[in-house]
Amino acid sequence: MAKRPTLNTLYTHLKEWALGLKVPAQAFYARWGRVLRPVIRFGVPLLLLALVGYGLTHVGWANIYDARPTALSFYLVILVPFFVQPIADLFIYRNLLGAGGSLPLTIFLRKRYMNSIMLDYSGEVYFFLWARKNLKIKDSTLLHAVKDSSVLSASAGLIVLWVMLLTLVVAGIVKIPVVSRGTWWVVAAGSLPLVFAAALFLGHKKLTQTSRKDMVITFCIHFTRALMVMGLEYCTWLFSGALPSTGDCLKFVALRLLVTRLPLVPNKELVFVGVGVAAAGFMHISAPHVAAV
Repeated sequence: MAKRPTLNTLYTHLKEWALGLKVPAQAFYARWGRVLRPVIRFGVPLLLLALVGYGLTHVGWANIYDARPTALSFYLVILVPFFVQPIADLFIYRNLLGAGGSLPLTIFLRKRYMNSIMLDYSGEVYFFLWARKNLKIKDSTLLHAVKDSSVLSASAGLIVLWVMLLTLVVAGIVKIPVVSRGTWWVVAAGSLPLVFAAALFLGHKKLTQTSRKDMVITFCIHFTRALMVMGLEYCTWLFSGALPSTGDCLKFVALRLLVTRLPLVPNKELVFVGVGVAAAGFMHISAPHVAAV
């Protein structure tokens, strides 16, 4: 009877597969890297900006300007969420890498910016390359820290999203959607971060160099960060005066959480602008006010 593959052998096979891709990936980058870098860095954001701008033109730029929020509290809160994740990452990586003051906040601000403007995890790639060049840390330690933080961050964000959706359902703000058989795979795929996090914690030394204690600390920081961002975004909508009720504010916060969970979607900030304006039409809410926010 054949032995079942262990987590350790699975990890070994995955590692060998990744190493096998290294040479063709380097060859592809050497040939196309210079062409693709400016396209990804500037072309994708500019295309999304053009699409969003085209949509907002139909709303009316004058209408959007007239509908801008007037409350000072709105402008005091609106920029704060951007800084929450970089500060959380600062604490996380200083703990995981034992780097102390050699890890500046500016690096994590750039990481946050790249994840927002370019593609998911482009910021993690940037941070890995920067840390590899500037910190005296083994590649394996650095790689495990980035991997573990990313997995735990995704699982913490997913739990916050589920809590948010459950709150909306229990409060009667939204109705439970009917999930057909054909769309169950979407729910299953969206739950993968929790599976990976559980495997990471249970597999422990077979999958990572991070201690279980540091995993728990990292998860708690990410979970707290996700809750803080959600609360700040709720305050942003509430102070803006763009939405008629607190329930609608919660709906737009949940919508933003759903957009942020979409995998490999570039520039989710601009994507949310388009989705938010479209949602305003379905909810019979002033599109210029939503667009202004």
